[in-house]
Amino acid sequence: MLIRETEDGDAEAVAQLLLAADDARVISADGIRHMRRTQPERARMIDLVAEAGGGVVASGRAGLDTWTKTEGAAWAFVTVEETYRRRGIGDELGRRLLDHLGEISATKATSFFRWTEEGERWANARGWSRLLGGPLIAVDPRIVPEPSLPAGYRCVPMTEVAPEAVYEAVKTTALDEPGPVRHDDIRLDDFLRDWNEPDVDLESSTAVLDEDGNVVAFTFLNVAGERAQHGFTGTVREHRGRGLATAAKRRALRTAAARGVTRVTTSNAEENAAIRAINRGLGFEPIGEHVIFGRDL
Repeated sequence: MLIRETEDGDAEAVAQLLLAADDARVISADGIRHMRRTQPERARMIDLVAEAGGGVVASGRAGLDTWTKTEGAAWAFVTVEETYRRRGIGDELGRRLLDHLGEISATKATSFFRWTEEGERWANARGWSRLLGGPLIAVDPRIVPEPSLPAGYRCVPMTEVAPEAVYEAVKTTALDEPGPVRHDDIRLDDFLRDWNEPDVDLESSTAVLDEDGNVVAFTFLNVAGERAQHGFTGTVREHRGRGLATAAKRRALRTAAARGVTRVTTSNAEENAAIRAINRGLGFEPIGEHVIFGRDL
């Protein structure tokens, strides 16, 4: 086994590895290359792969959380191909990631992954514990009805909105998102990095505008072939309770369906009652669970 730094040429193998571990993901080799090339220096990220049998069989990444003012907040993630598990590859990758986080003064790490008994058992045995969970759900977007909006509002594709206008709405609504780390420091360069990610479908992704043209609600959608995955959905606090997020999601789902998508997945924390109710109303049904685990460093 060889552990080394990830290269752009590994992107196809890493994408296949991640999709095999969680088929609810929407991720491509182009998306992986984009995120690697545009990673901000302040994230201090380490990105490794493990080679065995002539190919990439595991991937591990870790870095500082650049969306928060919380000192020492970091993240880490390890994936090992199923046939190469229980050989110590994940242990060695995990050790190197945690050593790196210690060297860059991180004090707490979180990890987001699709829950399995094996994954939880592995994490618990290495000092990680569950912090947050929520159902992983899916819907066929072809069954979703047309959006309806109160007077004075309209839905538009993200392609018709300046990213800076959407950024202001995202930055404020993110403060209310349940999670183990408060996202109170989302910077424009980080937002634009995600906006330009190749798997983000800006035609399906939707903004709701008020009479003055302000972005007051939004939803993002990542698309690859017949599969899609919801990104962040939110409504500016002063405009909540009017069905705007539902309308945005309906437009996004119907647009994706018209472009050939037949399954859309998403997950939300148990504590996010409003979005979970919206998703139930749209016909999403459970297919699994996503969890966030954490540990001190």
